[in-house]
Amino acid sequence: QFEEVAPLKAQDFTAWLQANANRTRGEFVLLVHPQPATAEAEGSVDAAALRTLDVLLKELPLKTAVKLCAEITGQPRNALYDAALARREAADGSDD
Repeated sequence: QFEEVAPLKAQDFTAWLQANANRTRGEFVLLVHPQPATAEAEGSVDAAALRTLDVLLKELPLKTAVKLCAEITGQPRNALYDAALARREAADGSDD
């Protein structure tokens, strides 16, 4: 009788809940989906993933390090590969 399905953004939840007094009665289920990846987010790698990548690069070939880092951290493989190449170039440049 009172069941309702309402897909909405997390920031709208409080207003939605307060808009109808019946929504605060009984129980409800809240499902939260991850925010969709954007092109900008896919190009960036978080600091924890970079630390993991650095450790792996010290011991493994670049391709293997990137593959394992992607599996461990869940970061996009292409972004990790780009970061690994940039780190290698920076290290090669500092050795000169």
